[in-house]
Amino acid sequence: MRIEIQDKKHFIKMFNILYPNNKISNISGITIDSRKIAKGDIFFPIKGSNYDGHKFITKSLDKGAIISFSKNKNNSKKIITVKSIKNEINKLAKNWLKISKSEIIGITGSNGKTTAKNLLFHILSSKYKCNKTIGNYNSLIGFPLSFLASKIDSKYNILEYGASKPNEIKKLCEIISPDYSLITNISNAHIKNYKSFNQLFNTKYEIYSSTKSDGMIFINTDQFEIKKSIQDKKIKSFGFSHNIKIENNYLIINNQKISIPKEIIYLKDIILSIYMITHYLGITNKSFESSLKSFNPTNGRGNYILYKNHKIIDDSYNANPNSVNFAINRFSDIKNNGKKIFILGDMLELGDIEIEEHNKLAKSFNMSDIDVVLTYGKISENLHKYISKKKYSKHYYDKKNLKIELNNLICKNDIVYLKGSRSMKLESLYKGDI
Repeated sequence: MRIEIQDKKHFIKMFNILYPNNKISNISGITIDSRKIAKGDIFFPIKGSNYDGHKFITKSLDKGAIISFSKNKNNSKKIITVKSIKNEINKLAKNWLKISKSEIIGITGSNGKTTAKNLLFHILSSKYKCNKTIGNYNSLIGFPLSFLASKIDSKYNILEYGASKPNEIKKLCEIISPDYSLITNISNAHIKNYKSFNQLFNTKYEIYSSTKSDGMIFINTDQFEIKKSIQDKKIKSFGFSHNIKIENNYLIINNQKISIPKEIIYLKDIILSIYMITHYLGITNKSFESSLKSFNPTNGRGNYILYKNHKIIDDSYNANPNSVNFAINRFSDIKNNGKKIFILGDMLELGDIEIEEHNKLAKSFNMSDIDVVLTYGKISENLHKYISKKKYSKHYYDKKNLKIELNNLICKNDIVYLKGSRSMKLESLYKGDI
């Protein structure tokens, strides 16, 4: 991982105050991967389960790094000795926050947080200077590094808070607590790393508990209740009700209509959440509607692809039971004249319930108007025992054979939906790299 420092002048000034014995006069970026070192970078040697970045300090300096941190004592002016590498990254991020003029908008959730972040950035940028988390750099290391790439003169900084283990949201909030916060939803994604769903739920909810007292919490009460632990904070609650509804590709709020492009109508829950935030921050309905028209989901997160004159919806970035059920419903709602072909890659990180959760999807498939269900991987094979005989379904362990089957099945006007965990790499079915 490597980030480019955008606000070089202010970063150099901050760094030299923090490390007066190791002053720098220039900066390119920060990296934790010696293979990605660029001239003028600062290197942080992270120790993982299978590697230790300290072994590559000399190599990094030889490649042009101006400074390296190290837990090992060294007399070199180019090496700063510290007790904890991760703590130094956090220290830089916390001090960057002190000199930043940005208000922090924090987003987390089991599904849709990156799409919500991108949509919020897209709409707010129509009026304000904004930053956002780079890609999905939302981990305990990626989160603070991504923040250091932001410019300090932005009005809003939209940060994605990730958690694959208990208490990780709280740890991220200890680095940077949000002024505004949103949870898109909470489901059993990454459940194998938690003792219970309740523990997972509480971990996500930490973003609300950690929101600044003078900030604002945005909570969709269709998704979950307002807990007592946050009742002393400022809360903007919302949900689909008699005041707010979706009707004929319009978001209707207090009798005011906002047109939603049919290609992204499936994002209605996220669109509503982002509307509530942007409306609170001064975006007009007219500006919101205009920005929606030019929004395209990121690759692998529900974007449309034209492949050999056939439509493919690439939602293959990741998958868990909740997001797959959502995808099935979305696909079923789409009107087309040809077959609907759903390709499901294994859902990973579900622990002991992985087989059960895959099998449960049969009910959603059977209730849908999807014509073909093709699965790929080691876990989803048994799902086909429960798929209705009215549908064509088949399992594949080999992706090349799956691609051959797809090419044989697909006809004019057919539409394909790809959904699976990241490591299944279903996008290779149309990118031609299998």
